[in-house]
This record gives sequence, C-alpha cells and structure tokens, in this order.
Amino acid sequence: MDEALNKAHDFTKFSSRAMTPNTIPHQHLAHDAAASHSPREEGRYGVPAQKSVREAARVSVREYVRRLELVPPLSMEELRQHTDALLRDNGLDPVYRDFITVLVGNEVWWNTMAGIPFDRRVLMLPQCLRIKSECPAVMDELGLLCEQCGRCPTGDIQEEAEDLGYVVLVAEGTTVVTKLLEQGKVDAVIGISCLSVLERAFPHMATHAIPGIAIPLVRDGCENTQVDLDWVREAIHLKSDARWLGRIDIERLRIEVETWFMPHELQPLICREGTETEKIALDWLAVSGKRWRPLLAACVYKALAVEEEGQPPENIHKLAVAMECFHKASLAHDDIEDEDELRYGKETLHKRFGIPIALNVGDLLLGEGYRLVAESGASPLQTATMLGVVADAHRNLCLGQGEELCWMRNPTALSSRKILDLFRRKTAPAFEVALRLGAIRADAGNEVGSVLKSYSESLGIAYQIRDDLEDFSGDGNDTDAMRPSILHALAYESATGTMRDALESAWKDGRSIRPQNTAVRDLMTGERAEEKARQLLEHYKNEAIRSLGPLRNAQLKSLLRRVVGKIVGSI
Repeated sequence: MDEALNKAHDFTKFSSRAMTPNTIPHQHLAHDAAASHSPREEGRYGVPAQKSVREAARVSVREYVRRLELVPPLSMEELRQHTDALLRDNGLDPVYRDFITVLVGNEVWWNTMAGIPFDRRVLMLPQCLRIKSECPAVMDELGLLCEQCGRCPTGDIQEEAEDLGYVVLVAEGTTVVTKLLEQGKVDAVIGISCLSVLERAFPHMATHAIPGIAIPLVRDGCENTQVDLDWVREAIHLKSDARWLGRIDIERLRIEVETWFMPHELQPLICREGTETEKIALDWLAVSGKRWRPLLAACVYKALAVEEEGQPPENIHKLAVAMECFHKASLAHDDIEDEDELRYGKETLHKRFGIPIALNVGDLLLGEGYRLVAESGASPLQTATMLGVVADAHRNLCLGQGEELCWMRNPTALSSRKILDLFRRKTAPAFEVALRLGAIRADAGNEVGSVLKSYSESLGIAYQIRDDLEDFSGDGNDTDAMRPSILHALAYESATGTMRDALESAWKDGRSIRPQNTAVRDLMTGERAEEKARQLLEHYKNEAIRSLGPLRNAQLKSLLRRVVGKIVGSI
C-alpha cells in the first residue's frame, strides 16, 4: 500500500508540473536518458526509463492536445510541428522527439479509440518481448503462436486482450493489419514496438487514417525487451459510451454506387419517356467509368449525416446520379471538341451516332442532372445552394475548356503556371460539386464548404498531373490527345538553346506527350520533366491534406484523407 501511495504521489507531482508553462520536467528527462537500459548507445534510445517521467510527458501532451482541440487524423507534417512546439516550449532534448511524436499521435486518437468496440480493434505485440532461446512458440504466416508459457509477458497480454474481444497478433509490420482493415474486420490498432518500428509505421497509419495508439518499448533490442505493462493495460481497456459510427468502407460503398448505374436502376430516375434519345443517354450513362464523382457525394453524405448502417437514402442516390449525368455530358462534349474516337476502349458517342445526336444527348444529361438536384428531397434553401454550386462549377469548367480549345486553334508554349490554372478550372470543379453537394445535403455548415473548396482545388490539380504522368508513360487513356501537358511545360521552362527550340516547335505542332513521338519524349526526359511532375504531384497531394486542418469532424477528415490516396495514390 505504501508503495502504491508513493507512486501516486510521484505521478501527481509530475502531473501538476505538466500543467505549468515548463510542462515536462526536462531535467529529469536528461537524467533519465543517462539511466536508460537500452542495449543501444547509452541514453540515446529516446524513451524515458523512469515511469514517472513518461507519465508526466503523457499528461503534458494530453493537456496540449486538449487545449488546441486537435482533431484526428494528423499528417506526419502536423505531428512533427506539434512535437517541435512541445520540445521548444519545454526546452527538451531532441532525443525525445520520436517519443513525443508518439504521444501526440496517441492523444489525438485517444477519444476516438475509446468509442471503438473491443472486437473492432487489433493488438499488435512484438516478438522481441520473449527470450528467443527459451521460447517454445512457433511461427506461421500471421506471426508468433504464443504458448503462454509465462516466460515473458506476451501470453498474459494476449489472453487479457482476447478476453475483451481483440484480434491479437504477435508480429511486426503493417501488411496483415492493412488486410484486416481492408476486409472490414477491424477499425483500429494498438501497437507495441520499439521507436524505430513505430516511426516507420506512422506514415502508413496517417495515409490510411487508421485510429491507433502506439506504445514504445521501454527497453529495445532484438529480444528480452521491456514494455510498460500498466500503459498497455490502460490502452487495451480504454472504453467510453461514445457511439462508434464505424469506419466508412470506401470500396464497399464504391461497389454499391456502381449498382446505381445498372440500366434497371437508372430507368426510374432518368429518361422515363422511352424515346430513342433517352435510350442512347441511358446507355451512355450506364457505361462504366471510375464513378469518382457519385462516390464522393455518397461518401461525404455518409460521413456527415449520421445514418444507420445500410444504403444511403434516396436523396443522396439522386444526387450521385446527377453527378454522373454532369460528368457524362461533359465527356460527350469533350470527345467532340477534341475529335477523340475512343472512350473506355469503345467508340465515342459522336463517332457512333454523329455529332448532332451526341451534342443533344449531352445537353439532355445536363438537364437531367439539374432536375435530379432539384428533386433530391432537399429543403428549398439546400436546393438553391446546391444549384448555385453546380452552376458555378459548370461555368468554371466551360471557361477552362474554352481556354484550352482556343489554345488548340493556335498552339503556343504555355507556362506550368498557366497549365495548372487550366487544371484548376477544368478538373477541380467536378470534385468540388460532388463533395459539396454531399455536404450540403447532410446540412453541413459554410466552414465545411470552404474546406471542401480548397481541398477540391488541390485534389483536382493532383488528379490531372497524375493523368499527365500516366499518359507520358503510355498507361493512360488519353495518350494520343492534343492538349496542354504539365510535363511539356516543365521541360520547356528549364530547357535552353536547341532543346528549347525543339520543345517550342512541338508545342506549335500540337505534338505534346504522345508516346509514339519519341523525339519529344526524349527531350522531356532529358529535362527531368517526369521527376519534376512527380514532385509537383506530391506538393498538391500534401496541399489537399493540409487543407483539411480546420475540419472538426474526425469521420469526414479521415475519409477525405483516405480519398487522396485512393484518387491520386502511387503510380
């Protein structure tokens, strides 16, 4: 009992100090580093050996996170910024940077984790807690099969967690966890490992917006390591009465949205008179594409509307179909303007039926899209707002397309800034309409709309850069197009002399990034255009993520963070 009281007094003493401007007792951290039992360089592992100091740091970080009202998920950039602020404000040794980063990440997700049912969590235990030479356990494809022999704490932790309902894996790495998440078997992760492993896992967790708590080993190494068991038990027993709405399964929702575009599902919604024009429009609408726009509208609505499990209601169904109406109308018109003959590997609408019919079908789909928005069941104010958003986006898209068409009449060299502006006008509005209509229908406020506008701009530009990179590599769907290319612009801006003249001549010929034009490709390769475009892609992906900072809804923020990876992930 006396020992317990002494520990409580120690914790209270450090906790109270954590509330002062000099929150974490850095003199103790400095002493503690020298006392570390890590097998690595003495005192440089980065996790305080003294429990009281670790607890004081946790209290300090918890107060910081609550004071700033940080909402998950945070990007690695944001985590590091908050870590550096804590280190700076408390005068701490940078050796503790990774440890403090872990604590910030934990505290940001703490309340979310508390609301997730135990049977929706996975606990990852490291194999290094055991003494390898004495361990009777064997390995399988998922990790170590603990015999619960009592020689290390692994068996007791595993049994305690499994009794609560956890999935427990004695393994390192994120592959298995990712599969469990993708299969919808778990929603959150508690991971125990050394700082270096946790550091490698953090970017993956951030990219996929996975709720998680990381507990670093107190003593690291390859075997016979140590962990704070009280901290582990506190984490695995973490629970609140908050309702967990579940992690939105984007892939499952995508499959569901795809069913909305089967002919028998579309028939009751659009083109209901059975004319030949309507039949062509319905068939064109049913042709499969990526369906990003209807999916985004459904995702945002689902994140904000607090619906029960099951299909989204009919009103978002209509809005999702409206998004595809607008998109397919623009494709029908674009294919005519660009003189394209193939779309989705088949003849374009105008190639099959002629330009007059293709134009008319595109116009019909525009009208159907506006009608579906008006009939979506929204309030008069919501309807007026949505129609305003659609009209504004329609106007911007036409202005962007108009600039490109005027350029095609007399092609000249364009700056990368000019092309990025074209992307901003042509591609970003489509994403913005889908996202904002889902939010408006869910009755989100203006502050959410502002974030979605900024997010859509960066996401749309990133999407188009990615499209140009795919065309350059020959993997895209538009490799024979005559249109402005960001890679060509980047190469032209850095080229000099005869190389610049050759690239300018290619602009004027309309020869942009066509894979069969090896001379132009070689010039762009020589100017490292692909590398520069990839850097630009990363910049706009990061800008999209940064724009989410003001969101106060963790579900929506997590969803949009994952959407970036889905739409403009690795290529």
